[in-house]
Amino acid sequence: MFFLDDMDIFTMVRNLKKRSDLTEQKVEMHQKVIASRATLKRLKKTQYLEHYARSTKYFKQVDEEIFVIIPKGNPKR
Repeated sequence: MFFLDDMDIFTMVRNLKKRSDLTEQKVEMHQKVIASRATLKRLKKTQYLEHYARSTKYFKQVDEEIFVIIPKGNPKR
């Protein structure tokens, strides 16, 4: 006779897959945290702060204009 309960093979396989996915996500998030910490550490320097603001956030000075040119094949900013 075959009984299905909370610990059947299908649930175990699903949980193992979910665990694997979460482990991969944890590694990716850890890498992002390391990168963010490095960026934050560099932002304490005034020279890098201006560079970061101009290149990433498109900040500008009062007397200048910024034009962002995006190629047609690349929809990302």
